[in-house]
Amino acid sequence: MNATPLRTVLYVDDEPDIRTIVQIALSISNELTVHTTESGTHALELARELKPDVLLLDVMMPGLDGPGTLQKMRADPATAHIPIIFVTAKAMPQEIAQFREMGAVGVIPKPFDPMELINQLRTLWESNVAEPELADHYANKATVQRHVTQLAGRFLQRTRDEAALLYTLAEHAGDGDPIVLEQMGRLAHKIYGSGSMFGYAAVSACASDLESLVEVRVRNARAGGAVEPGELLNLVECTERLAKAVEAADVI
Repeated sequence: MNATPLRTVLYVDDEPDIRTIVQIALSISNELTVHTTESGTHALELARELKPDVLLLDVMMPGLDGPGTLQKMRADPATAHIPIIFVTAKAMPQEIAQFREMGAVGVIPKPFDPMELINQLRTLWESNVAEPELADHYANKATVQRHVTQLAGRFLQRTRDEAALLYTLAEHAGDGDPIVLEQMGRLAHKIYGSGSMFGYAAVSACASDLESLVEVRVRNARAGGAVEPGELLNLVECTERLAKAVEAADVI
């Protein structure tokens, strides 16, 4: 086993708030240098340039997604050796097994607890990669929590606008336009992933329901099925529930 201590981490996620949380949570350890980026394409460039000890990688991203990024890194001799850990809401046992078959050394499920992220990383590093020399520096937990609270407020403000956009998109989803459905799915997935992390379980649950409905609509469209009136109504009603959940969270 390689005994080199963990010093550098590259985190890849298209959601800026989650990148900020990871940056803050991992930077509490003075031994770690944390880099972040928003895309798989840029991650490939940074991985070659920075040669991080480990890469934390979101699965669902626009453009080059997580599995595609892993595949390209493994094909490049300059990055093939870098261990990859997926950070994703897709963390059912069969999904974790698939990610390991792709070459990932582990999975950190979303939503994660920012206070425990460094320990989750340490556990995977110890069991799969190396013996770390990370010290606990959680006297500054209050600093992390303060940043999380600030980001949670920003999340609600942004999600209120996104919920309104989702309602408009749902009203126009009847023709099965793949661009409309793709945008709905991407927004719902983003809200789902961030909602629980910021403590808004009801918001996250509504977004998860919406994402599932969109996935069904996409499958039906690919099979050539027409949009049923009830199916469209469910999409609209689900976006309404999401908007109400956001408003309720904002007054707590």
